[in-house]
Parts: sequence; structure tokens; C-alpha cells
Amino acid sequence: MTNRRDVLSLSILGGTAFLAPTRAALAVGDCPPESGPTSVGAALIDRYVAAVNAHDTSTFPELFTESYIQHSGRSPSGLAAQIENFRRIIAAMPDIRMRVEDRIVAGDKVVARSTYSATHNQTIRGIAPTGKAFTFRTIDIWRIENGKFAEHWDLTDTLEVLRQLRSD
Repeated sequence: MTNRRDVLSLSILGGTAFLAPTRAALAVGDCPPESGPTSVGAALIDRYVAAVNAHDTSTFPELFTESYIQHSGRSPSGLAAQIENFRRIIAAMPDIRMRVEDRIVAGDKVVARSTYSATHNQTIRGIAPTGKAFTFRTIDIWRIENGKFAEHWDLTDTLEVLRQLRSD
């Protein structure tokens, strides 16, 4: 939380008091653009979200290394497996959308807390289609190598999905 004194400072000139913005109050456009590893990670997550929301795997070779390592255990490693996994997700949830709630980019790591939304139009985990809208949340950690995602760890709240789909 930003404290008011971090944003505004009181200045007294010639007996007149006025509020002047401090450096913390600069507009985004006034800040220098990011550069280096942080900007690479930020751009990579933005491009990934755009591909997910467009349901387009054609850019995956630009986003993931050929030897991409998937640590979740839900799908095999490798670029081809990542593309196939995403195609399965689209088949099961044709209207899936991803929204990043928070992200942290530091060094060669990108962390994202995301919410996915979709409609239950296909059988998921043995539950027949209900037509219900549902959401699920993930926390993902990617390691970047040569400007691409090279490794991935995640936590997905599958219990949350099952609870939504089974509720009346």
C-alpha cells in the first residue's frame, strides 16, 4: 500500500504551501521503459496470455524451448507435448480465457497467479457437460532460457473446478 507521504510532499515557498508529487507519483508514461531480463519475462507472459486467449498454438515455438520441461506431471515435457496439451484443453473448454491477476518477474523466473474461465460444454474428469460457467486458479512458475519458457512448475486448484461442476 502506498502511503500518502510517499506520493505527495508538502513544500513551502514564500509562505505558500503546495503539494508536489514525489518520484513515486510519476505516471507510467513518465517512467523509462523496462529493459533486460525483466522486460523479456514480462513480454513473454503477455505473449503467452494472448496465445491462450486467441486459442492459437502457432506461436508456441516462439514461446517455449524445444526441450521444455513440464514438472506438473499432468502432461509430458517438450514443445510438441505442450502444443498437444493446449489443444486438448481447447477441445475440452473451447471458450477458455486466461487472466493474470498478479505477476512477478525476477532474473530468469516469471511467476503468475492466474484465473481461467470457461463453460462446461465437454466431459471433464468424468463429469458430463452442465453448461455452467466455471473458473479455476493457478500459480505458475516458469524459468526462461534464451528468451523462451524452458521449465514450468504449477499449482492448479482442481478441487475448486470439481466443486463448481458438481454443484446444483
